[in-house]
Amino acid sequence: MNLPAIDIPVKLPFEVPLLVHPIFVHFVIAIPIIVLLIELINLKAKKPAVSVTSLFLLTLAVIVYAGAFFTGKADGSEAFSLLSPEAKEELKFHKLLGTYLVYAVPVLLLLKAGAMAIRRPWARNLFVAVLLLFIAVLLKQGKDGGELVYGYGVNVKPVMSLQDRLDDMQFDMEDLKEELQKAKAECAEKNATVPAAGESVEESGSAAVSEPSVEPPVSQEPSQTQVEPAPAETNMTYKESEPSEMNYSAPVKIPTH
Repeated sequence: MNLPAIDIPVKLPFEVPLLVHPIFVHFVIAIPIIVLLIELINLKAKKPAVSVTSLFLLTLAVIVYAGAFFTGKADGSEAFSLLSPEAKEELKFHKLLGTYLVYAVPVLLLLKAGAMAIRRPWARNLFVAVLLLFIAVLLKQGKDGGELVYGYGVNVKPVMSLQDRLDDMQFDMEDLKEELQKAKAECAEKNATVPAAGESVEESGSAAVSEPSVEPPVSQEPSQTQVEPAPAETNMTYKESEPSEMNYSAPVKIPTH
């Protein structure tokens, strides 16, 4: 069934909670059926009070259908990315048909108010005929919604699986936090023991440095290993030889053979 695309150009000033759509759906289906039963009973009773009750229920249906639309839109948007292509197309058509039903409820209300004002059997019969057509479309919409929930798992299987995964991740996070705390405690204990040992070594070293070294007293007697000075006789002094005076005036004798 190809229907022209329409929408409700209203944006709520608050965030719609999830998984509230099933609550509205029950009243969405029940109110028109109750109105139909009241109208059938009033065909013989013909009491104005019964007609007023029907009018009040239709007025309440306008509010309920608007709530069903916005809650269904919130739930559908939440689960849309998790669905298969076939389920996405089914959900789009479900939203479109639901939008038509939201616009049709005020039409029913106007027809009921007109029938009460005219007070003619044909006006009442027209209203009952339109109401029967509306309920037929409504039942198809309910059947499609049931297939989306139980067949494709809209807001059932995806939400439950994601919730289970979220719970598992939270448990894993708690275990990891405990392991991290244990690891930090072990590292803190190791860091506490290593500086203690280092401080003892530094204290012993500083004590050794701070204590002055005591030198043994030097004895006045020379030790055996002390090198004795050499005797005066063995000390050799070198003096520069004075140049000898030569007599250059005396003749030099040349030896002859």
